[in-house]
Amino acid sequence: MPRLELIGGAYAARSVIANAQRCLNLYPEVNRADAPSKFTFYQRPGLRKLSSPPSPGLGRSVLRASSGAGYAVVGQDVYALDANWTWTKIGALQSARTNPVSLSDNGQVAVLGDGSSIGYTWPLATNAFAQINDPSGFFSGALKWDTIDGFLIWPILNTNQFGSTYDNELTFDGTYYGTKAGYPDKLVTLAVNHRLIYLLGAYKSEIWYNSGSALFPFSIQPGAYIEWGCVAPYSVANIGSTIFWLGRSTQGEGLVLQQEGYTTSIISNHAISYAISKMLKSGVSISDAVAYTYTQDGHIFYVLTFVEGNQTWVYDYAVRDPEYAWHQRGWTDSNGQVNRERAFSAAFLFGTNVTMDWQDGTLYALDLDYFMDDVRGVSGPVQYTRTFSQVKQGYSVGIGPQAFQRLPIADDGHGFITHEFVADFECGNGPDDTTGLPPQIGLRWSVDRGRTWGNAVMQSAGRVGEYHAQPKWANLGYGRYPIFELSWSFGGKAALNGAWFEPQVTHR
Repeated sequence: MPRLELIGGAYAARSVIANAQRCLNLYPEVNRADAPSKFTFYQRPGLRKLSSPPSPGLGRSVLRASSGAGYAVVGQDVYALDANWTWTKIGALQSARTNPVSLSDNGQVAVLGDGSSIGYTWPLATNAFAQINDPSGFFSGALKWDTIDGFLIWPILNTNQFGSTYDNELTFDGTYYGTKAGYPDKLVTLAVNHRLIYLLGAYKSEIWYNSGSALFPFSIQPGAYIEWGCVAPYSVANIGSTIFWLGRSTQGEGLVLQQEGYTTSIISNHAISYAISKMLKSGVSISDAVAYTYTQDGHIFYVLTFVEGNQTWVYDYAVRDPEYAWHQRGWTDSNGQVNRERAFSAAFLFGTNVTMDWQDGTLYALDLDYFMDDVRGVSGPVQYTRTFSQVKQGYSVGIGPQAFQRLPIADDGHGFITHEFVADFECGNGPDDTTGLPPQIGLRWSVDRGRTWGNAVMQSAGRVGEYHAQPKWANLGYGRYPIFELSWSFGGKAALNGAWFEPQVTHR
């Protein structure tokens, strides 16, 4: 039987006649040339509970200092974390805002901003929490802190300027600021990467560097400019020498951007842009998008969540090609509804990729060997779904001397009779369900290019140790432009290479 390949991640185009592929909670990994398939799809990490805050509340951020110390903000409470995931309250924020918070430090003192007019600080050695005291009156609050060469910098709220402390001091000076003047828009946020400062405006952005000037140490980088701004300040996340954010320009908004040095690239494909445009057309804001990055098993993930839009999309930098690098993540509630991922903030703490639940502040480990989500006191299996592309080729039964041969043929608008569909699926690792049945995998299919679907037909994915099990479905009937979709939800390891199938082209 011919192989039905899976190439890349999610891609649901504007029209189903182009593409209608879902890739939920599975990420593609490119295989070597000698592998049986081009891509293998692995399960995203489960959310294994580490601990809950003493007073559950809205998760604001989990944070890491340069010393490796961990911190978390839940509601208005600020906590220090230790390697046993014990929470120690060190202070409280004065404002009742709900947005994420930002932390940075210069090696001696940490600073925290929540977007209000008040800032906070503490020595890393003692965690003695206090409000920032600036006798000069220059500091007026921050939604983002960063550090470069010992200077703590922040965008000055509602202006086109950014400020800096003195080198390795939490001292403010009313003359220590720079102005983003290349375009008359306000500064949305900033990010430091590769010892460069990226000033992200509402529509256009600039790159600055430490020039060592006596009056103010930073200057604009000559010849470097970014013709894009930022629509969502908390969508900015960086890893390695790369920065990601949700962009906007004078021509429109909603593209996902990547910055490496002086080069800006669009990494959202047409399908991701279409998903974003549907939110905008329905009146949903995208300015509340939040993001984090993490690396695991050689993959570098940029996880972008639209809060009001209730969706999470993930770009895998290891795949690189935007056409193939995206997948969707989500949490399935008791009604079967897929919602945005529970995790919205992440930090690498004490050797663990840690995330925080947006609703109650619970800390989770992103665990590739854990196939459950421990959400709100209940541990449940993750829902995985992968849709195949439209079938484009089958076989035709020969006539005369070739009567017993199966000749490859393109569909050319004709229909198919699918005699058999066999999943190339890793079996034998899932537990039996509560009724004693083996773990199940379901196949459903559409005969109108993905507009409507039949009910899923279940098959065994093999009891523990039944590694030779092979889920297969026979006599799937006639369909024009058939599309197949596999889904499963059991607490065990699995991977998907694609499928084999037997489609006979008809001439109806």
